[in-house]
Order: sequence, then structure tokens, then C-alpha cells
Amino acid sequence: MFYMLLVVNAVMRHRRSIHIFLVFAVTWLASSSSAVGQSATKPEYGPDGRLKAPIDFEGWVFVGSNLGLAYKEELPTMTSVEAARAAPQLFHNVYINPEAYEHFRRTRTFPEPTILVMEVFSAASKESDGVLSSGVFNGERRGLEVAVKNSARPDGQTTPWAYYDFSDQRSPNIREFAPAFPDQVCESCHRQHASMDNVWVQFYPTLRKLLK
Repeated sequence: MFYMLLVVNAVMRHRRSIHIFLVFAVTWLASSSSAVGQSATKPEYGPDGRLKAPIDFEGWVFVGSNLGLAYKEELPTMTSVEAARAAPQLFHNVYINPEAYEHFRRTRTFPEPTILVMEVFSAASKESDGVLSSGVFNGERRGLEVAVKNSARPDGQTTPWAYYDFSDQRSPNIREFAPAFPDQVCESCHRQHASMDNVWVQFYPTLRKLLK
């Protein structure tokens, strides 16, 4: 009788071990399948070809920031809107989607799709506690601009790089969709003056250091 109890206990422990192993295996396979099934970051468009504003880009790769950069007045890019925005000092914080960054890190080229997001903030110098004596920091958000490299863009244009402005000049809110700027407004300037494939790598230290 005692021997039989030992056998039964051993079998039960064996079954529990198998059960625990199976639960672990199923959990691991589920998480692995989920990781494999996650789609890469891709641009999303409306039925009319307008780009949808990217979300959660704060978790992308931060490539650099600038304060108060503005185009020369004689450039076609310096429109009345650009001139109005260039008057105050604004922070431009730029992010790139992780897949494009990893591709650039390995190959020094920008793949399709590459998405660059520029979030614009006012340069604030006063805060509620009054502890600052000098300097400026990122204040209220003033806008959101996006550059996308996608030769299969659905708006009918064939230029791979397109530029979008989601800023609402009437409020700090961001529009959900935005049309691409005409090439002569943005794309041609980037093509002529940006250091690599329409991207201002010369201004982005996270990308710039990869070329050394």
C-alpha cells in the first residue's frame, strides 16, 4: 500500500511538471508569435491620399533638436507661413521610425518607408516655481511636421519624399490628416541642400555620428 502511494505521488508530480512545462511553452510561443507578427512602422493614409498623423512617435529614435533654424528669405521654401513661424524661437525635436534607423545604422541609406517626425515647441523661459535665472526650455507644442520616403504614396505623386504639416495655425491642436506639400515648396529644397537623400543629416547628431 505504501509503495502504491509513492507511485501515485510520483505520477502526480510528473503530471504537474508536464503541465507547468506545457503552460510555459504555450506562453513562450504566443509571445514569440506576437513579436514576429508585429508589423513595422508604416505610414497610414486616408482614402484621398492624405497622410494620417503618426502616433506614439515619442518612443521612436530621437535624432536631434534645433532652436530657431529658419530658411533664407530668397529660398522658395521661405513662404509667408514659414516666415511667421521663424520669427519666434521654436524648438524642433526630430524622431525617426526605429526600422529606418536600424537600416541606416547598417547600410548608411534610408529605406522605404522612412518616417521623420518633427515636433515643434515654443521656447519658454518662465515656469511656475520661478527657479530659472536664464535659458529656455520646450514650452507649449506649436506644431507637428512629417517627412515620408515612400515611392508608392497613394496621392498619385511619384516623388519618393513627401512633406506634411499637421499644425493647426488657429490652435495648438494637431490635425488628423494632412496633404503633401507641392514638390517645389519642400522636396526640391531638401533635395538640393540636405546632406543625404533629402534628410538634414548634418543637423542630426544621432545620424551624423554613424557616418564617421
